[in-house]
Amino acid sequence: METGNYFEENEKQPSKKLTPEKVVNILEKHGTKVSNEEAFIILGFLRKLADIAVNQYLSVKKD
Repeated sequence: METGNYFEENEKQPSKKLTPEKVVNILEKHGTKVSNEEAFIILGFLRKLADIAVNQYLSVKKD
């Protein structure tokens, strides 16, 4: 797969950004009720966790 084609295809797709409202709906479907404020906090934590995971992965690749 060429990287140019990959990015062109993804630009055409709608944004899949995870919002607090989407988090509330996803968790509600699985039986967990959270407020929008709690969902916002959960998203912040997940973003920090993802950032740490990516940084660790990239630092291992450099070594």
